[in-house]
Amino acid sequence: MSTQPKLGSRTGRILHLDGLEFRDLDGDGQLAPYEDWRVPAAERAADLVARLTVPEKAGLMVIGSHHPGYSEFLPEPEPGEILNRHDVWRDRNPITGQAYPEPVLVTSSTDNAVNARHQRYLIVRDNLAPRDLATWTNAVQEVAERSRLGIPAVFASNPRNHVALVAQFGVNESAGVFSEWPGELGLAALRDPELVETFGREIAKEWRAGGIHKLYGYMADVASEPRWSRFNGTFGEDPELVSDYITAVVRGMQGMVLTGESVATTIKHFPGGGVRLDGHDPHFEWGQTNEYPTDDALATHHLPPFRAAVDAGASSVMPYYARPVNSSAPQLPERYWQGPTTQFEEVAFAYNATFLGELLRTDLGHTGYVNSDSGVIDAMVWGVEELTKPERFAAAVQAGTDLFSDMASPRDLLAAVDEGLLAESALDRACRRLLTEMFSLGIFENPYVDVDDAETVIGGETVSELGGRTQRRSVTLLRGNAELLPLDLGSAPRIHALVTGRTRSDQVQSRLEAAIAKVWPTATVVEHPEDADLALVWARPEIALFEDDREGVPLSIDPRDNGVDVDRIQHIEQTVPTILAVNLTNPWLLGEIEPAAEAVVATFEITPENLLASLAGQDGGPAGRLPMTLPASFKVVADSPRDVPGKFCGDAYPYLDREGVSYGHGHGLTL
Repeated sequence: MSTQPKLGSRTGRILHLDGLEFRDLDGDGQLAPYEDWRVPAAERAADLVARLTVPEKAGLMVIGSHHPGYSEFLPEPEPGEILNRHDVWRDRNPITGQAYPEPVLVTSSTDNAVNARHQRYLIVRDNLAPRDLATWTNAVQEVAERSRLGIPAVFASNPRNHVALVAQFGVNESAGVFSEWPGELGLAALRDPELVETFGREIAKEWRAGGIHKLYGYMADVASEPRWSRFNGTFGEDPELVSDYITAVVRGMQGMVLTGESVATTIKHFPGGGVRLDGHDPHFEWGQTNEYPTDDALATHHLPPFRAAVDAGASSVMPYYARPVNSSAPQLPERYWQGPTTQFEEVAFAYNATFLGELLRTDLGHTGYVNSDSGVIDAMVWGVEELTKPERFAAAVQAGTDLFSDMASPRDLLAAVDEGLLAESALDRACRRLLTEMFSLGIFENPYVDVDDAETVIGGETVSELGGRTQRRSVTLLRGNAELLPLDLGSAPRIHALVTGRTRSDQVQSRLEAAIAKVWPTATVVEHPEDADLALVWARPEIALFEDDREGVPLSIDPRDNGVDVDRIQHIEQTVPTILAVNLTNPWLLGEIEPAAEAVVATFEITPENLLASLAGQDGGPAGRLPMTLPASFKVVADSPRDVPGKFCGDAYPYLDREGVSYGHGHGLTL
């Protein structure tokens, strides 16, 4: 007997049949197969595709940023307007700042997105309070319900559950709303796939409570280049651990299969973005190549996490901007070579039929859809620069890309069909994959959420406490001192506190001092290290993707080059016993700041309150182990192959501290 699902409707169009209820999405008074929740998702998708016009199919294949009418992301926000009423065009890419040859539509009005351009995949960028988020997503869903076929919207987002002391567009837009966990490297430091599956399962409840159905994450990239600015979004440099974590996060977010409680995952960036030339990212022309200097590095180090994602049932996979180059050592089976002496077709992975068709679908067995990264048609078009936009769409779809991000207009995809570059059947294939996900997520039965539940579930007490405990445990003790650690919160020392780094250090400084007053009220913060009994220094260097990655400018893992006042740290360490905390977004060189410190810990994004609690031994104190190898010098990095993780680069690669202890992958002490 079929189990009646809960239906949600704001039109009141409900069909009653055999004692069951169904939504009459097209309003014709008849039960179509796509409206029948008893029919398998793939069959419903096939039925609906047959009903779509070509413009509706093309609209389904683009996913763009969308905002409420009052959003600060809009050029002219309208206070009190829930739905956006205006299209927004820009002459530069909003992420990279790259100039467009002609203005590009970056976000549609809600009405145009749904009814004129037929979009159903929308990216959430705004950091909305729970009730506001739920109210807005419901309002958009009502517009979708009133459309010709009543197809609901899928809301997608970048990760929202990691500590972001400073929020950044395109990286960590959400801060302080959802439960806060350490960064991905902090989770990796705990080496606990079961915890990560719990993490995925619990945060999925928060996402669905707010009306978000799809996660752009997590990164299956194995971080093999220390200077890569996106190192901190990975689970580190160990392919086995990354594979275990990707399996866990997919299982946690999605479950064993997609259901009405799942958040669909988009695992990125296939076939692995960690292979960077001197750290440069393929958002930029000068970082566009994936070159593999080591035989079989792709299969050995970079593909295993993607195989794990596919085996776990990841709903979609995102290829990176980069293109492979034929100066590489052999990586592919010879049957996939372009010719006797040509290994790769040197086009970006979203256009690369060998990588998407042969490696991803045939070898790895991916049956879901392929979601491009942002801007592959109008900005990061490596290897296809000479093609027109319709030709690019045709090439990418034929190679295996199904959904195009961050786009608000399907105009050039429609042109590809109109010009005979792309058969309508190619759109059908992509739309069947996309709609199968949508039906599986249960939103054709009920796309609406309860705004009261959103306030209770998002950032709820239980999940937030679990996130806080995980933050505290993720701290990694690199070198201890029994006289300083664990902190005695009953004592009354004079503390000199310093935050030094490149991104709003004054803001983090204020938070650290406030945390000391809250967590350690008997302590006194003093301005000068000469007046202190103890110093707590938090070094927060950062390689900023859109600020530091510039043509002809070398990237560096020296804290000096990334905003840290090394001279000031050295003065403090020479003046007063110092606990040095280093925030490891990348494997920093510690040779100038480690030796004179009395104790050294690594953090991986943590609130100041939880840092102090961890140093005081709460929940057992630091429990992390390095998810990366800290290199000994610039030279060992320059001499190592960019496609081999540091843990495999030999005994001379890791940094040795003042006690001669190696800071290799897996190093970590306890209090």
